[in-house]
Amino acid sequence: MTDTKSPQHVWKLIQDIPMALLVTHDGDRLDARPMAATAREDEGAIYILANKGEDSDQQIQAHSEVILSFQKGVSFVVVHGQARASDDRARIKELWTAFDKAWWDGPEDPRIRLLTVTPASAEYWESPGKLIAYADMLVAAATGRKPATGDHGSVRL
Repeated sequence: MTDTKSPQHVWKLIQDIPMALLVTHDGDRLDARPMAATAREDEGAIYILANKGEDSDQQIQAHSEVILSFQKGVSFVVVHGQARASDDRARIKELWTAFDKAWWDGPEDPRIRLLTVTPASAEYWESPGKLIAYADMLVAAATGRKPATGDHGSVRL
């Protein structure tokens, strides 16, 4: 694996993907759920609004190590980091979108918890696109060579 992309490129990838799979520790097992995520490179943080007192909030308070998995088309990013839960009302209000109205009454809703993930590292995979990738796999299968799968690497964030 090589560091072919800069940390800024990986931040751009995750900023362009609004949903992530949040993986937390639940005792001796892992737990995962899809969550809306807002990545801010200039702050070195990824923000998630969650339900106060429910699984992700409780699990992060018990064990701060998390993984966020982002996927869009044929681009994938897995972020490893530390999370903390807070009731930062100013930040919750700043992050609030119209879509959040489906879950809560408004940014002042006391049921909202802010999860802040501070990334340490990320691994990414970028393919040239489904059609090109499939064609390359067919050619590789027919010729016996390995397919070119695109860029893959890891970066420190």
